[in-house]
Amino acid sequence: MRLATKIHDALSGMPTIAEGEAAGLKIFSRGADPDFARGTYELPVQETIASHLSAGDVFYDIGANIGFFSLIAARRVGPDGQVYAYEPVPRNASAIERSRDANGLGWLHVFADAVGSKTGHAELLLARHLGGATLATVSMPPDMNGRLEVRMTTIDASIAEHGLRPPSLVKVDVEGAEMDVFRGMVATLNTHRPKIICEIDDATKAGADRKAREITDFLASVGYITSPLPLAYANDGWQVSHLLAQPMTM
Repeated sequence: MRLATKIHDALSGMPTIAEGEAAGLKIFSRGADPDFARGTYELPVQETIASHLSAGDVFYDIGANIGFFSLIAARRVGPDGQVYAYEPVPRNASAIERSRDANGLGWLHVFADAVGSKTGHAELLLARHLGGATLATVSMPPDMNGRLEVRMTTIDASIAEHGLRPPSLVKVDVEGAEMDVFRGMVATLNTHRPKIICEIDDATKAGADRKAREITDFLASVGYITSPLPLAYANDGWQVSHLLAQPMTM
């Protein structure tokens, strides 16, 4: 890439991703983790998404942040597929739309909704870290930066309301509200049997292990088997891990 183009992209906040599964795509990443633009963000998750999606598939990105994984999925599934990104933080939802338009990925659709176990409205606690917002019913971000009332939906309700195609693969990254998301998509899990990538994080290893057991046990109750992905972080402080859940074979 020419130096002048690189400088323009950097100043516009729309760099071209340098490497990884999103290499060559543009992303509006101003104020976000620089690993998005580098293409090195959560490499095990990138690789799992790419290996479990094919042309024509459907990807649900629940807690999409600025849409990095949605971009990877949209390129992977192509125009015969669909990507549905759920992101309640307005700044992030707008970033996804800008990146979608810059890359001509018209089959990537953005819903500015929180996802949980019921429909209605919820209080979202914003964070200085763009991906750190949490529902007030779950926890308070350590870097809290305001409050916002947002629309709340469930995956089962969203599919019915918008006539969405059912998912092939679902990624869940919702800062502690994972169980609410799963309780709100039981009909989808039972009927369509998508694969699932779920992030688990906590301040302590004991807390992260407890969450992992709860999620694993719930998914097992609806016929899923889970396995850990390789670690994306060193976990020498905040604990972050990812699970891949797949339907049990009969």
